[in-house]
Amino acid sequence: MRRNVADQQRDDVSVVGQGARIEGTLHSTGSLRIYGHLTGEIKVEGDVGVAAGSDVQADINARSISLAGRIKGNLTAPGEVVLPSQSRVEGDVHAQSVTVHGTVHGDVVAEQGVKLGSEARVEGDLTCRTLAIEEGAFFAGRSIMSANK
Repeated sequence: MRRNVADQQRDDVSVVGQGARIEGTLHSTGSLRIYGHLTGEIKVEGDVGVAAGSDVQADINARSISLAGRIKGNLTAPGEVVLPSQSRVEGDVHAQSVTVHGTVHGDVVAEQGVKLGSEARVEGDLTCRTLAIEEGAFFAGRSIMSANK
């Protein structure tokens, strides 16, 4: 079956390889996978994945974000942000829903829900409609529950 150009662009994935260092602004209509080091600003229409061992100093704006590395910057996604146990964020997180198993030093704002896994460590305020905190999670900040629409 032949795909049209719009479908092909949605499937495009750019890669910052292990050992690569990029400085500047990165814009993409596809998705992005980061295995190296990136400093600047990231604006991606697709998804962003940051691998363990990666080091990013940038604000990231993408459809959804999965972060296993370290980032110093703000994360913004109209979809989901997932932060596995090895993730480290120094900045604010804004998304539809946020799942934290790693560390966040900053505020977390979710249109829907926030889930803190048992290994989560959050130092900042949480603003959301629903909040789930597993036993063992650490949370230092305010919980602000927004009203359902």
